Amino acid sequence: MKVTNTSQSRQGVHTTDGVVFIHPGQSRDVELTAAGEKFVDGSADLVIDGRTRKGSKADGEQKTADE
Repeated sequence: MKVTNTSQSRQGVHTTDGVVFIHPGQSRDVELTAAGEKFVDGSADLVIDGRTRKGSKADGEQKTADE
């Protein structure tokens, strides 16, 4: 699956081949372990392409200060 790092720092993810680092703004095609997928799903800085987060706004919408 394709994982994208949306943060300003390098992020490591656990894959079936070991830890893979993804640089800021970059995407990598990786096979995540179950724990790695759980970590990515819970991270605000990593996105699995094609998935939306629970409670996230649709593209183009911004959160308000009340959210």
